[in-house]
Amino acid sequence: MFYAAEDRIRGLPATQRVAVRQSDTRPLIEDFKPWFEVRLLEVSKKSALGKAIRYALKHWEGLTRFIDDGRIEIDSNTVERSIKPIALEKKNYLFAGSEGADET
Repeated sequence: MFYAAEDRIRGLPATQRVAVRQSDTRPLIEDFKPWFEVRLLEVSKKSALGKAIRYALKHWEGLTRFIDDGRIEIDSNTVERSIKPIALEKKNYLFAGSEGADET
């Protein structure tokens, strides 16, 4: 539901994005946090899900900052996609010029 709202506002000015986020996304986020807190009581603290929920709750302010700032994207996918080629090249160049590079 969060991403459906983001799809509708992608490319709009920041002020319009904030308005939609306030009206559409904020209520979802406000319901999501208590849902997380209840789920946390139902799962093992050592499970991957328990760790993920605790991480999200610990960083709640940062995770929800996009609601009040139309310049911020909901996630970092755009940035990650733009730096992926750099990371791949770095890995590839690690073995450039090595006689045994093709044997790894």
